[in-house]
Amino acid sequence: MVHYRLYRSAVACASGPVGEALTRQLLLSPLCSGVVAVGRVARQEFESLSASKKLRMLGEAGDSQSSWSKPPSAPSPDRGGSSSGHTGNSSSSSGGTGSVEGGRGEGEEGLSGVDAAFCVLGDGRGAAAPDLVEAKRFAELCGAARVPHVTLLSSIWADPASRVASARVHGEIAECFMSQGFDRLSIFQPSLVLQPSASSALPEDARLPERIFNSGFPLARQFLPNRYREVSMADIVLAMRLNVELCYSPEKVEKLNFVDMMAIIGKEDTV
Repeated sequence: MVHYRLYRSAVACASGPVGEALTRQLLLSPLCSGVVAVGRVARQEFESLSASKKLRMLGEAGDSQSSWSKPPSAPSPDRGGSSSGHTGNSSSSSGGTGSVEGGRGEGEEGLSGVDAAFCVLGDGRGAAAPDLVEAKRFAELCGAARVPHVTLLSSIWADPASRVASARVHGEIAECFMSQGFDRLSIFQPSLVLQPSASSALPEDARLPERIFNSGFPLARQFLPNRYREVSMADIVLAMRLNVELCYSPEKVEKLNFVDMMAIIGKEDTV
């Protein structure tokens, strides 16, 4: 039997393609009672949504000293542990109603009451390294606020010992999040996240190695196991949200590849 509970969420990098799509889904979800957009974000992107009032800002655009970068001086009271993973049907988030408080100058309490936090820095660009400093700051902020369930968008290539810079940074970020000891940490590890259209596949500043990887990997992937299959942005965003709302796992740290994501969103037959 599925048990539904309201939860409050936070998204780091709601201004990127994946972050924006995820924030939209969270705002429109009847189970998500509030969303804290952490870092710089264009609020007008969400003003057309009927649920835009659920959105709160922490470190608004133009704030050179984003308040989210400063972890709270004292953690909020510990809430009941949340369920984890995708092998069952009970909700992974703790209950709660109302909206999350957070805004410019409220760094110490911005994530207070948040049940599920999402770090999508890097937008799943496996061949490009996310901002390591910003990711560590978000991990520390979530740890200080004792957020029970944290989701990290990483890469299947993540390895802190890798000689490839992007894979090494992804690995270091994953280690940083694991060191915080969250009740539940969900690490999504796509090989490549496909954008909705070719025109928005990569930012203009993408370097040549990343462009070569994005264009050549779908062909090379045919010779690799299914877990290396590229995933659409729509599918991974849906998987991250449903993993919080519906899924359970006995593991404190779960690493989810393409096969796992398809199981979460009910597309096992496509694998």
